[in-house]
Amino acid sequence: MEHIISPCKLICKYDKNRFCIGCYRSAFEIINWQKMTNEEKSTVIVNLAKRKNDVNFRFKMLDED
Repeated sequence: MEHIISPCKLICKYDKNRFCIGCYRSAFEIINWQKMTNEEKSTVIVNLAKRKNDVNFRFKMLDED
């Protein structure tokens, strides 16, 4: 079975929407990473790439009204 490495960047700071500004995972995804199946982890990895490349998502992370 393939081992999927955590995308953690060791920054571990959340924006106001509870997404990590380092790895782009949600608090739920971080907390449950060890319990996830490889299929679930792969889905998270795909979503992280989309979040990272989404300018609007990154802007929301910085918007700290």
